[in-house]
Amino acid sequence: MKTIQILEDDDTIRMDDWCRPLELRPMSPQSDFYSFESAYGGTPENNVQWVRVYKIFGQCWYNKTIKEIYKEGTMRPYEFARGDIPAAHRLK
Repeated sequence: MKTIQILEDDDTIRMDDWCRPLELRPMSPQSDFYSFESAYGGTPENNVQWVRVYKIFGQCWYNKTIKEIYKEGTMRPYEFARGDIPAAHRLK
């Protein structure tokens, strides 16, 4: 068993933390179909796996609280974690 920390609104994010989106987006506004892999190149879409914060968020967000990040109001919701995420749950 591995233990990770799920970050809360008052926690600050670091570049080596993990994140993943909490909201999936359909193929189009009129569709109820969700794709998780591109039909053209096989790359991930609607990622439900964890990725390092530095690959998603710019340096200006490091050491800010999650609450500060969402104050901007333009970002889709993310879940943040700290710790040793199992390799099977990481985006390749």
